[in-house]
Amino acid sequence: MPIHYKKIYSFLIFRHRISFQTLFMKHFYLSACIFFFILFSSWVSYGQLSIDSCQAKARRNYPLIQQFSLIDQTTEFTVSNANKAFLPQLSFNIIGGVVDGFPSFDAPGATESSSSSMQLISVVQLNQAIWDGGITKANKELIKANAEKDKADIEVALYQIRDRVDNLFFGILLIDAQLEQQRIYYTSLERNAERIEIAVQNGAAYKSDLDEIKVELLNAEERMLELDYNKQAYSEVLAAMIGEPLAKPARLMKPEIGFIDLNNEINRPELSMFENQKAMIDAKAGLNRSSLYPRIGLLGFGTFLTPGIDFGASEINRILVAGLSVSWDITGLYRNGNNKKLEELSLMQIQNQEETFLFNTNLQISQTQMELQKYKELIEKSEEVLEIKSRIKKAYEVKYENGISTMTELMDKTNEENLASQKLILQEIQYLQKVYQYKYNSGN
Repeated sequence: MPIHYKKIYSFLIFRHRISFQTLFMKHFYLSACIFFFILFSSWVSYGQLSIDSCQAKARRNYPLIQQFSLIDQTTEFTVSNANKAFLPQLSFNIIGGVVDGFPSFDAPGATESSSSSMQLISVVQLNQAIWDGGITKANKELIKANAEKDKADIEVALYQIRDRVDNLFFGILLIDAQLEQQRIYYTSLERNAERIEIAVQNGAAYKSDLDEIKVELLNAEERMLELDYNKQAYSEVLAAMIGEPLAKPARLMKPEIGFIDLNNEINRPELSMFENQKAMIDAKAGLNRSSLYPRIGLLGFGTFLTPGIDFGASEINRILVAGLSVSWDITGLYRNGNNKKLEELSLMQIQNQEETFLFNTNLQISQTQMELQKYKELIEKSEEVLEIKSRIKKAYEVKYENGISTMTELMDKTNEENLASQKLILQEIQYLQKVYQYKYNSGN
């Protein structure tokens, strides 16, 4: 039987093409699935805001943050002006007046001249500082210290925004959890209302029983309406603080419950503020010390008279002076002792303010630690309750499948499991809120 090599070769090529096409389609479908999964994940996370992003956006959006650049520019120009103290200082004055006191030297046969006639006097003075006792350097240090103090004050004000954002963020999460609890409760009331309505129709219950359920339904609706408006108000304030609108409904990302190191180390910006206030006092003390020293410089002085003063055959119309100048204002010596006492008192006031702040902050941290421990234990108990509720529901599922329990009983147990689960979520949010409150109080 002849072997048809061409047919065999064609068959192998065809089979290879089919295998290649199959492999290509598998890779195509796999890539498409991965792409759509990533796209779906991105869509789910789109519009969700984390608490850290809200804090950063609120800080950037707060108008006070513009003060940082303004302080830098002001400091730059002020220091530049202070550096100009070592540039030559030129002053020019013109006086119209009478010069008296010069002797008169009249030539023989000339008319008598008077030195007290009206004259135009020009005074020019040039000063070049060589050493100013360190005043310029101390002044620049004071300018920089004042700028750092102003920045520290702004940091304290901006840090308070973090607490406001935390309260709004967790307020919305808590409202969402409470709304879900109310919806579960409302569903349970609706189911009970249906059962009682059937019982009323069959004469097994009173109509007043149904009215009581309807009142509870209205109360639940009122509570959900109130929570909805509260959430809307919180969302609008949070949107205004971060400078962008929130999705409707607002989708906030609940932080992960992780380990938190409960140490008592405090890193609040107020501590930097106190340190900068102390540096400001030190800079002022340096300026006061500089005022005790003399100033050394070069002096050029010229006086020009028009008309000049006659001295016989000659005429004096200018007086020029140049040399080394030393000036010393001893007023600072009288005040030096009191200035030192004032500096000590100012430092003591700042130290007292810092100690008071640390005392109050440590009290807040201790209280928050106790609340964290409380919610931690409550969460553990709620987890146990939820586990038991889940086992009970599963048992009723088996009973329903075997015809031992009714659908209503199964729905009640499912509702109880949902309520236990929602209670756990609510406690977890409360625990997270205390975690961020601890972070805010400690500055960590």
